[in-house]
Amino acid sequence: MADMEQSTPKTLTCDVCKQNECLNGYPKGMPSYCEGNHYLDVLEQTKPQYLQPDNARIHLATAKVLKEGHDQWTRLEESIEFSRELGVKKVGLAVCVGLIREGKEFARMFRRAGFEVVTVACMVGGVPDSDTGIPEKWAYPTHTTCNPIAQAEIMNKEQTGINFVVGLCLGHDLLFMKYSQALAAPLVVKDRVLVNNPSAVLYSTYHRGRLAERYGRG
Repeated sequence: MADMEQSTPKTLTCDVCKQNECLNGYPKGMPSYCEGNHYLDVLEQTKPQYLQPDNARIHLATAKVLKEGHDQWTRLEESIEFSRELGVKKVGLAVCVGLIREGKEFARMFRRAGFEVVTVACMVGGVPDSDTGIPEKWAYPTHTTCNPIAQAEIMNKEQTGINFVVGLCLGHDLLFMKYSQALAAPLVVKDRVLVNNPSAVLYSTYHRGRLAERYGRG
């Protein structure tokens, strides 16, 4: 049992690191105290994967956008320039109907940038809750369910080159990305309380207090 415990990797907890030397470590490399040393095999095994053509294309596009737009470009600008770097011609927007106005503006901006845009709202098809197995207790007030799988499959048929999620509910966004054949990334992350800015909770004394009451302190 003792041998087994010694061979079990320690849980990685980068969040408690006070040094973060990895940020400026190159070419110094990984510090001796870094918990990543428990996963040297993983780190070595994953390096060649970045050289695979599909991964290399995405990774290089990311590096270019990061280098050129760092601290200057908004998420929308990054999305446009990233799509250009990948050579994408047709962009998909999976939009929550609650953010349809924002979706309209995002579509306008992508079109101005030269892209063909496919926009599919979340309640496409007017599918009843009961058809997707949602019990009456958890049904939407309108009894029309969000339809993220259909959103993805429609974009698959449209052969979009990249898809962006615009405010789909947590869970619906996961289903959309699961079924999307094209690369998919969030453009807007829904947070009804914090105006679609989830990280704002970290800067609000009121909301941090509520979190402490609900999940504990310390």
